Amino acid sequence: MTDQPSDKRPEPMPLLVFKGRRAKASYLPQEITGYRGNPFIEALPPILTEDEVIEALAYYPNYDEAERRLPSHLRLHLIQSALQLFAPLPIHLDLERRFSRMIRASYQQRNPLSRDFWRDVVEGIEALESSTTVVGNRPRPSPLGFTIIGFPGVGKSTSVESVVSLYPQVIYHSHYGDRDFTHAQIVWLKLECPHDGSIKGLCLNFFQAIDDILGTNYEANYAGGRRTVDEMLPQMARVAANHGLGVLVIDEIQRLSHAKSGGGKRMLNFFVQVANTIGVPVVLVGTYAAKAILSGEFHQIRRGTGQGDLVWDRMEEEVWSPEKDKKSKPGVWQLFLESLWTYQYVRNACPLTEELSHVLYEETQGITDFAAKVYMLAQVRAIVSGEEVITARIIRSVARDSLRQAQKVLDALRRGDINSVTDIEDIHPIRIDDYIKQAQKQLPRTKRTAEAEGATEAHPEISVTTSDTPQPPQTDVREAAPKPRRRKPRRDKKSGAAAFEKGDLRGEAADGVESGTPANESLQKAGLIQSANEFLDEEAA
Repeated sequence: MTDQPSDKRPEPMPLLVFKGRRAKASYLPQEITGYRGNPFIEALPPILTEDEVIEALAYYPNYDEAERRLPSHLRLHLIQSALQLFAPLPIHLDLERRFSRMIRASYQQRNPLSRDFWRDVVEGIEALESSTTVVGNRPRPSPLGFTIIGFPGVGKSTSVESVVSLYPQVIYHSHYGDRDFTHAQIVWLKLECPHDGSIKGLCLNFFQAIDDILGTNYEANYAGGRRTVDEMLPQMARVAANHGLGVLVIDEIQRLSHAKSGGGKRMLNFFVQVANTIGVPVVLVGTYAAKAILSGEFHQIRRGTGQGDLVWDRMEEEVWSPEKDKKSKPGVWQLFLESLWTYQYVRNACPLTEELSHVLYEETQGITDFAAKVYMLAQVRAIVSGEEVITARIIRSVARDSLRQAQKVLDALRRGDINSVTDIEDIHPIRIDDYIKQAQKQLPRTKRTAEAEGATEAHPEISVTTSDTPQPPQTDVREAAPKPRRRKPRRDKKSGAAAFEKGDLRGEAADGVESGTPANESLQKAGLIQSANEFLDEEAA
């Protein structure tokens, strides 16, 4: 019997949603009068002090100094795990305070026990005008929402996720006081703007995310068939209101600049309507590429924003504060590096100095993602080359190799020509996984094979020092690939060895093997191969 074609539509690809924890509601007494008697607010975690925020946000992976003596292939794994470090800085404290005030202020005007709550929800949804209608600025009882605009790679998305994770994403209510109160409260929801800036795509993502989190069937009910955007928008607002959504975060908002037929304007108008009619704050996160459209089309919500828009720039280098100087306080860049510098996995640990700090800043221009990854990749290169110590030369070498695509931006930042950078939509992030995989492949081919296998006892001629004193370089670090060179044939016919044509890859590799250099390193030096990282698609900032 032959298979009959199925009439069923293929299952949609699952949406990757940033999820938080779920919690059963328990209610805390409130010191602020306006927060009392509201289960949406009383079920939230307590308002944190600055010290409590620092402790809650900080994440420092376990570090054992003895692990610096492990074989090389194991230390490469440790380097990768250290990238999970999250060191709270002043801007993170500011961000937490904004969310804390904003979420509670939005719930203050949406008390589900209020007699008028559900009537206001219905009226608010019905008041949603067509998405193409320009919405005028309306007075609101409390400030709602704000925008976060910043440089790519400074940690905007990671920081927002860390802050909202301080709150349960879903709180299940069953009883409040002496009355039944069954409700699934969604405190926060974080979505990414669709790649094409499509408002229909955002609506679909919204329903899919809610279904994924709660196990509901909103997508089929409200987005199935041939539903139009104008039909889905009110339903999206209804779902947000029914589940007491505390804040909606839309990331990668710069993609709105690619929206066709006014889609970006329609989406921004919808955000204004949601904030104005049902009181759900909207936080927009994007790079400088979103600045033009936000300042031009989102003025309604920006003008009424009590939290103030947050411009997230790269870290400033500031003046170096010596450890012995108790009077001067270290700047943000130095505080960040002091936390990062703890995670050293080279044999010869070196202290953080003003010189190394300056070199790393000069090469990465205070961009958090670049700084952390260049520091870790410098250790990878130090381990693979056998030098086993972090030096300014290695940092510069790694930065040249791993930040090739970002050099135009970095050069503009070094010149102080920031205006020429804002037109660049994004910066390609470093894909550290690829570099570590490449380093792992090189380990067995290097002169450190015995050390990598932990065989120092079997080979006493191989000396491995564990001193903290930097040792003289044992192997030159690879420099940036030079231009291709014309080479003579690789073998003399009289020797009986094979002869290769000029530029033959086999000849280049054979020369390297003969001199003890890995084949891929010889080919890279000759300019015949490049890092595969250059051709990989960028990841989300």
